[in-house]
Amino acid sequence: MKKILLLFLLTLPVVLNAQKAKNDTKYLAGAVTTRDGYVYFEKTYQVPGTSKAELFRLLKEYTQKVIVEGENHLEQARITEDNPEDGIIAASIEEYLYFKRKAWTMHRVRFYYQLVYQIEDGKFSITMRRLHYLYDDINAGDYAAENWITDSEALSKDGTKLTRIAGKFRRFTIDRKDEIFKGAARAAGAIKKVNKVIEVEE
Repeated sequence: MKKILLLFLLTLPVVLNAQKAKNDTKYLAGAVTTRDGYVYFEKTYQVPGTSKAELFRLLKEYTQKVIVEGENHLEQARITEDNPEDGIIAASIEEYLYFKRKAWTMHRVRFYYQLVYQIEDGKFSITMRRLHYLYDDINAGDYAAENWITDSEALSKDGTKLTRIAGKFRRFTIDRKDEIFKGAARAAGAIKKVNKVIEVEE
């Protein structure tokens, strides 16, 4: 029994590392895109049958209530452009990005980015750009995403895993981007939230 337990304990780190590597797949090569040397994320959603005016209203409401006034927002977060005729909404966001938040310990940075929506009848695109980070309590200057979360900065030389520090910034930035993009899509009706019903046999 002791031999079995010892073998289990010896193989556990290998199993956990393999599981972690599998979970990291979405953060590896190509997950962060650049254009003209600048980091950006962009996605287009189709919303058939929904007018430009209605999409504009829904996305502006979502951006104001959920992001600009969201749980982790900071004082500089605001909508900076609001043009229904051209179908453009832009927002400059300042919020806390938490790496760890527990009762006895906290690790966070100020996260700055710009969101831009381009809205038409039946569809919209959302872009996140001008990303950078700032620590409150470390006089280390401004961390630009271009020097921090790109493939060359945040991945190992063979591209198979995230680096320890820059990789953490990359992971949490991508997760936050996904949360915002999916939230906008749900608000506009591009994707639906599905509630699973499980039947229990009595």
